[in-house]
Amino acid sequence: SQADSPSEDEAIEAACEKELHQAIENTSFRRRQTRVSAYRSVCEGLVQRYCPGSLAGRKMALVESVKRSLRKGNEEERLWATSVIPLLALQSETCADVLELMETFKPVIIGILTDVSLGKSNVRMKCCSVLGMLCFIGEDERADEIVSLMKILQETIKNEPVLVSGDIQAVVLRSWTLLLTQLTPHKILKHAKSANLLSPRDLMAMLDSNHLEVRTASGETLALMHELLCQHDSSFFQEDLPDLLNTVRKLSTDAYHFQGKRGRKLQRITFRDVLLYLQEGVVPEMRIKFGDETLLLNSWMMHRRYDCLKDVLGMALNVHLEENALVRDLLKLGPKVERIVRRPGGRIGKEFRHSFDASKERSITRGKERDKRLFHLE
Repeated sequence: SQADSPSEDEAIEAACEKELHQAIENTSFRRRQTRVSAYRSVCEGLVQRYCPGSLAGRKMALVESVKRSLRKGNEEERLWATSVIPLLALQSETCADVLELMETFKPVIIGILTDVSLGKSNVRMKCCSVLGMLCFIGEDERADEIVSLMKILQETIKNEPVLVSGDIQAVVLRSWTLLLTQLTPHKILKHAKSANLLSPRDLMAMLDSNHLEVRTASGETLALMHELLCQHDSSFFQEDLPDLLNTVRKLSTDAYHFQGKRGRKLQRITFRDVLLYLQEGVVPEMRIKFGDETLLLNSWMMHRRYDCLKDVLGMALNVHLEENALVRDLLKLGPKVERIVRRPGGRIGKEFRHSFDASKERSITRGKERDKRLFHLE
């Protein structure tokens, strides 16, 4: 039975790969509903397994289908086609592959994102998330490119009609915050002081929003900005801190009466965490266990990065934490580790799972800037 196990795994793997290949082929089918179902299957396949090898020879065909659907599809088709993009990026084996996806999709994504006539459509909100995610995965050295995308996101917040602003503003702000984690404190200070980026005052104004998601997103963004900057320049928040503390203290105890019970509870928990951090420097700590390892989230930056990946991968994130060299690098987990495998009869063997050369490449190309950002947090 021991001998059967690998062949069973190989059979399952082959079946999954065949299903994925068929789904990719169906994304170019003439019937719209077939294409939608195909994108759904592709998303499911790329979420559940780390399988960059399964995309070999078919990636460009899938990219072309997605581009065509974004240009010509209805809302449902565009939504599912857009959902494929960050998954393709997370299945990439080199930084160059991610940058190529970025250059391919950026113009069409920005076109949808900046089309105010679409209101708070799901496609538009998805494009906000995808733009942030692509830049987060692919950009680490080109600070000017990151800042230019952050400015596009900021303009989207400012240009929204009041009636539809809540949902879209919250999604845009979370993408903006994710990109903030890619910049060094020096770059953030430089651009914030020259009004290129949102200032603490801009973010504090959003704490008065009628929308719960906007309030919580801006509160967490302020905490993250404080974390990134204050050990680098303690005077940056000095002027605004008394007003910020008063507002956060109020939000940690009060809630809008028209909110549901769950909304009021979420607001209180979020702002109690922010208040504790601003007063005592304590960040909410979370430990995520997967396989034989534990991921420790002990900074606002790491919480934002983890939440972003969880939004894309859902419950399957644990699979990628173990297997996916890129996800491991984004969360500073290092190369894949040796795994202990329990065999029948209680014997313990060792299974070595080698990481891709791409992991080494990423660690070199991303490491220098990232170390600068994390130095003051450690």
